[in-house]
Amino acid sequence: MYSADPALLGGWGGWSIILFLIPLYYARFHWDEVVKLREAFNKTVDLLSNTIDAKDSHTFLHSERVTAIASALARSHGLDAAQIHTIEKGSRIHDIGKIGIPDAILFKPGSLTEEEYNIIKKHPEYGVHLLEPASDYLNETFDIIKYHHERWDGRGYPEGLAGQEIPLWARIVGLADAYEAMTAGRPYQKAKSPEDALQEIEDLAGIQFDPKLVRAFREIWETNPTWRDREVFLRLYSSKVPSLESSSPFSSEPEPETSLKSN
Repeated sequence: MYSADPALLGGWGGWSIILFLIPLYYARFHWDEVVKLREAFNKTVDLLSNTIDAKDSHTFLHSERVTAIASALARSHGLDAAQIHTIEKGSRIHDIGKIGIPDAILFKPGSLTEEEYNIIKKHPEYGVHLLEPASDYLNETFDIIKYHHERWDGRGYPEGLAGQEIPLWARIVGLADAYEAMTAGRPYQKAKSPEDALQEIEDLAGIQFDPKLVRAFREIWETNPTWRDREVFLRLYSSKVPSLESSSPFSSEPEPETSLKSN
C-alpha cells in the first residue's frame, strides 16, 4: 500500500497505511477491554466462591478440591481441553447458589427439618438464576451448577434426572463433590478416611453415581493424587485463599448425599 504507484490515497502511500491502521487500533482496544472485563468477572466469581469456602473450616477450599478431582476425572474420560476447562470453571462455582440460602439454615448445627432441606435443595437453581446476567460467559457451566445433585437412580434434585439423562459434566462434578464432602466431615459427622470414602463411592455405583465414572475414579485414586487426602491438599493449596477462620464460626452446612444428607 505504501509503495503503490500511483498512491492509493492523497498522493502519498503513508495515508493508506494510516487509514488501514485506524480500524485495527480500535479493534485491538475493544479486545483489550473485553479481556479486562472477562478477567474482572472471573475474579468476582472466584471471590464469591472463595468466600463460601472460607467461611468455615469444614468447607475451606471445598471448590478448589472439587475442581481438582473433577478435572482428573474429565481427563481420564478422554474429554478435550475445552471441555475440561468448562468443567473446571463449573466446579469452581458449582455451589454459588448457596449465597441465596439463609445462614440460619446453611450453617445450622445439626439435622435439617424437611422444610429446611427443601430450601437447601433450591441452591442449584438459585445458582443458575444468580449467574443468568453473565450467561454470555458462563452459560456452558449451567448444566453443572443445576444438575450436580442429580442421582443415577433418579432420586436426586432438582429435576429427578436418571442415568444418561444427567449431563456428563454434572455427573463428574457430582462425584467429585461427594468425595470431597465425605472426607471433609461436619460438626455432626466425622470425616471419613480416603479409603472409607472410596468404598462408599463404590457402594453407590449405579445408585448415586455413574458406574463408569466410579471405575475411573478408583483408578485415579490408586495413583495417590494430591486431592486424595484432604489434609495434604489443604497444606499445598491453602495459601491461595485468605483465611477467614478468625471471623467466621464453624458451620454445619450439609453436603451431597451418601452418609451425609444431600444438599
